[in-house]
Amino acid sequence: MDWLENVKKLKKEKGLTNEALSQRCGISVGTLNKLLAGATTDPKLSTLTLLAKGLDAGLDEMLYGKSSGEKNLSGDEAEIIRKYRQLDASGRETAGYIINKEYQRTLLQSQTVPFSLDTPRIRSLRLYNIAASAGTGSYLSESGYTDISVYSNPTTDAADFAIKVSGNSMMPKYNDGDILLVVKTDEVDLGELGIFSLNGESYFKKFGGDRLISLNPDYSDIPFATHDDIKCFGKVIGRLKR
Repeated sequence: MDWLENVKKLKKEKGLTNEALSQRCGISVGTLNKLLAGATTDPKLSTLTLLAKGLDAGLDEMLYGKSSGEKNLSGDEAEIIRKYRQLDASGRETAGYIINKEYQRTLLQSQTVPFSLDTPRIRSLRLYNIAASAGTGSYLSESGYTDISVYSNPTTDAADFAIKVSGNSMMPKYNDGDILLVVKTDEVDLGELGIFSLNGESYFKKFGGDRLISLNPDYSDIPFATHDDIKCFGKVIGRLKR
C-alpha cells in the first residue's frame, strides 16, 4: 500500500503524533491507529479525504506521492513547495508577499515587447502608498509613492496619479481597495468627485460646496467649519479595472 507509506512520510515531515493528526483531520484515534497499522486495507474515500486535509496535502499527493499539478515540477520547485507547506501562517504570508512582488516585477518586464499596432501601449503612473480614505480619513503623503505600469487609454493618459481607496463610504460605486485615476487640480465643480485634504486628513468624497459628501447613505456629510483648512488634490476621473 504505497498510499500508507506516503501518509507516514507526510506525518513524519510535519512532526505529528497520532493524537495530533486525529485532532486535525477529525478521525478518531482508534480508526487512525488501524489505518496507520495497515489493518484497514480499503478505507473509504471520505476517510482518505479527511486524512489528506489533516496532513495539509492534496489527495493525489497523499495517495501517489505527488499532486497532479506537481508531476512536471523540477527538483528545486518541488522542494520549495514542500518547505512552503511546512510554514506557519506568518511564514506563508511573508513568502506569498515576496512571490507576488517578484511575479509583478517579472510580469512588467515581460510586457516590454517590440511595438506594433496590435501591441497595447503601456505608461507609468504614480500610485500613492497611503490610501485616500473613503471612511474616517488618512494623511495623503506627497513623498511616498510607487510607479506602476498601466495600459494606455484615454482615461489613464489623462490621469496624473493614482491612489487606493480605503473604506466603504463611497460604496456601492467604489469599493475598498479600488485604485482611482486622478487629474491633478486645486478645485473641482459642485457634485464632482475628488481627493481632498481637510485639516491634514485626506478624503475621497463628492464635493458639496460647503461639505464633503459620501455616496454611501450610512455615512454623514462632513461640513466645513470656519477655520478648517480644506485643499483639493485632484479630480477623480475613473479607476483601474481589477
